[in-house]
Amino acid sequence: MTGNRAARAAVRGSGLLILVLAELSAGSTGLPAQQVVTLEEALGSALSRSPTIEAADATAAAASSARWADWGAFLPTIRANVDLSSTDFTNVTYLTPEGSPDIIDPPLTDVSKGSNASLSFSLPLLNPERIAAVGAGGSRKDAAWLRLSAAERTVIRDVKRAYFEALKQRRLLEVARRQLEARRVDLEVTRDRYRIAAASRSDLLGAEIDASDAELRVLQAEDGLAAAVRALQVAMANPVSIEPDLVVLEDVEEVPDAEFLDAASLVRAAHDANPTLAALLKEEDAASADLWAARAAYLPRIDLGFVLGRNKQLGREESLFDFEPANTRSSFQIIGSWNLFQGFERKRQTAEASGRIQRARAEWTANALQLDKDVRDLVQELKRRDRRLGILVRNRDLADERLELAREQYRLGSIPYFNLQQAIDRTTQAEQSLFTERYDYLIRWAELEERVGPALADAALASAGNP
Repeated sequence: MTGNRAARAAVRGSGLLILVLAELSAGSTGLPAQQVVTLEEALGSALSRSPTIEAADATAAAASSARWADWGAFLPTIRANVDLSSTDFTNVTYLTPEGSPDIIDPPLTDVSKGSNASLSFSLPLLNPERIAAVGAGGSRKDAAWLRLSAAERTVIRDVKRAYFEALKQRRLLEVARRQLEARRVDLEVTRDRYRIAAASRSDLLGAEIDASDAELRVLQAEDGLAAAVRALQVAMANPVSIEPDLVVLEDVEEVPDAEFLDAASLVRAAHDANPTLAALLKEEDAASADLWAARAAYLPRIDLGFVLGRNKQLGREESLFDFEPANTRSSFQIIGSWNLFQGFERKRQTAEASGRIQRARAEWTANALQLDKDVRDLVQELKRRDRRLGILVRNRDLADERLELAREQYRLGSIPYFNLQQAIDRTTQAEQSLFTERYDYLIRWAELEERVGPALADAALASAGNP
């Protein structure tokens, strides 16, 4: 599409455009220094500081750490116990051999001391829930990392959207300022012509009103730029403390070509590589493992146990802190248990796991359908905007040429001010439409990139190499 490539080249102008505010200068003037922000720097700041990514990363790290517990369930549990006791007692009554109570006179007062230490080992031999927990934990870990990838894509999209919106507002401000200067020049020309009776009082009033309207449009554009820069700072996870007039943005050099985008292949690529869809599949796997674990709770369990212990009864005068009692013991156990009834708790767990499976499947279907629609809509919109860019560049050039002719004719008195006003309005509209279309095109491309991923970059490279 040669025409559109030429249009994009015309929009880019002479190459890299540095958007600066002319009335501010750093260094020798003593004013605060401007902050130059490229798109790459904005993305780097957001990816390293975004709270959305930090939250997703924390969730993924926690899911990875939980894998230790999943695999640790196959290892024996080891527990050490130490029990030191000292009891002062006084007995006043006792039972006789005949079974009747009697009184001790005088009462018996003494101290009972004991020291007990043990080391116990336990190992579940038959517990199907452990295997299910390992499978569920692995799927949850994978889903968490996929959610992190989806969060990164979302942050990148939001930063690009904010960056291109700020660029658009800056270009619209430049248009408004140029038009204000042109209106002021036209006002002076109209005043000169009015003095020599070559222009009417109505023309003079119209020129003054147009100059005032142009000044209002500059104020509105300045507000729009300030709001867009603050939104960019939020997207970058930066404090909204830098004045918008101190932020310098670099325009992008390339506008990607949408002519060679194929909706069907991009939809397939989106389904294959979209992290949100992949995460939902992993969450469905985790829910399936949870369902198996819930059903395994109906099965019996077999546990192995081994205990090493030492104990000793101590006299009144012996030290309580005896960590190596003389009496020793060891025991080995095989424990079988079967939970026959638990108040329908296992039924509740089974129903919840089954519900999570159904919800994951339903959410995957809804997201897949929406993704298909979004990709196709964006491809169609980008192709339409690609063609519009070529038309708008041509319209802008024609409007500029027409305005130059109209200004010269107005100075010579061959056309009334109304015709000049129409030419100025048409040029302003053409420039605003062109810049709005260009950056909206880039915003839509970023939205498609978020949904499709690397496949879109491959398509763009293929189109760049296509003659």
